[in-house]
Amino acid sequence: MQKILIVAHASPYGTEKLFNSLRIALALKDQTDQAVDLKIFLMSDAVFGALKHQTTPDLSYNLQQMFEILSAQQVPVLLCKTCAQARGVSTAMLIEGTQIGTLQDLTRWTLDADKVMHI
Repeated sequence: MQKILIVAHASPYGTEKLFNSLRIALALKDQTDQAVDLKIFLMSDAVFGALKHQTTPDLSYNLQQMFEILSAQQVPVLLCKTCAQARGVSTAMLIEGTQIGTLQDLTRWTLDADKVMHI
């Protein structure tokens, strides 16, 4: 089983980088010929992507729905604690299945991963 870590940095709706990170994550979980152990770590403004109650009437995608699908597929999603605190993001504001993590979590996940993608 291949272990893949995606580290996302981009703001949720200012660019499509976080959206594309989640598209890649969903595609990796849809692989039927090879099992993938996937983890996602959100840093910088990407932590805003894990906020619940998102409404996106002008966009064709909703990051909250994408995170919920990944959560249902047992993909752990952690947010950088320092990044979240600096932006006023608390645990109560997060989509179910996402959690605030630490740099130690990211370090452990990085050392354990076969591949790390920074987006």
